[in-house]
Amino acid sequence: MMAELPEVIDSMTDIVSCLNTSESLEHFLLNVHCIVQKITYADNFYVVLQRQDGSFEFPYFHDVKDSISLDELNNLTTAELNKTLTYYALSSDSVKNYTEHSLKALTSTGVIDMLGSFPKQWLCFPLMNKDKHLGAFVLQSYRRQDEYSDNMVDLLYTVSHVIASAMDAFANQQALIDANQALRKHELELEKTVQARTFELQASLSELQSEIDKRKALQEKLEFDAYHDNLTQLANRKYLLNELQKLSARSSRQPINVYLGYLDLDNFKPINDTHGHHSGDEVLVHVARRLQETVREYDFVCRIGGDEFVFVINESIASDMLSRLTERIRTEVNQDILLSNGQLVQVGCSIGVVIAEGVSVSAESLLKRADNALYEAKKQGKNQVSFSFEPR
Repeated sequence: MMAELPEVIDSMTDIVSCLNTSESLEHFLLNVHCIVQKITYADNFYVVLQRQDGSFEFPYFHDVKDSISLDELNNLTTAELNKTLTYYALSSDSVKNYTEHSLKALTSTGVIDMLGSFPKQWLCFPLMNKDKHLGAFVLQSYRRQDEYSDNMVDLLYTVSHVIASAMDAFANQQALIDANQALRKHELELEKTVQARTFELQASLSELQSEIDKRKALQEKLEFDAYHDNLTQLANRKYLLNELQKLSARSSRQPINVYLGYLDLDNFKPINDTHGHHSGDEVLVHVARRLQETVREYDFVCRIGGDEFVFVINESIASDMLSRLTERIRTEVNQDILLSNGQLVQVGCSIGVVIAEGVSVSAESLLKRADNALYEAKKQGKNQVSFSFEPR
């Protein structure tokens, strides 16, 4: 859904505000990522910076499908980088908009070696400020090749100028902070030689510990954000795939029982169209809370994108209890939702459930069968539950 102009302007203002609230480059880029997510779908987002010697570094990377770490990216050799799509896109200072088809064509002709999965749509926006080439930020979608319209691309290109200016200002600001920190360090070293300044030195050490604690808390937040949905605070697709891989590994050693429900909201789009995407977000938050309250405490619920949710039960449950649970979920989701604007809205849900009892499982098979079961529920007229069994 296209962001409204006032929201875009507010987002640009928020980006500038990050200059005064971000404690590090990583924290700054995390804030920028959150702001871009308010404008458009941005679950897959990363930033690449170009150093003065022409080499590249990746200070921020978030992807719901590929579990590539920053260390792996930053340890790529020059030869490996030169064949990546990112390097190819940065060879010119223009916006790049590729579909999966065009990326596969570039790969087949040997122009690039694709690092990671092929997205359905891939966007690269250069970060330029006063003729200084800082790098680029990239958005990609694994869902569809028309995720970002031409208007959205133009809008994001405008936003990229604000990001570039803010990043340049942040770098200058950080240089000043580093210089001040270096001066302070020198002062502390002199103070160590003066016994009369012992108390002041201890205070400085206490401040240092406080800073360490803040950085530790930030790291914990970054780790949380990597595996959780920013809107609903539920676990995300990346977390789900990790947990399913663990279950798959365990099922190869001993029989396990897994029940995976794939849930898709019915009549959600009209709410977005009628009341705006903010109201749509409210609906998603309400649904997420209802799902968490309905399943057992030791089961888990994920939002894997858009209006799609998954719940996983990894302990044996009787078929009649499973039926009652899914019916309770369907009933709870169907309850009226009071929006902050005073409007009452209602959505339904279709649920596809795959039952895997005493069999070896894989993440791909479970999700595929649950998705097929969801499709059957939709065919039955929506607001239905359909069950499927993982074969022995």
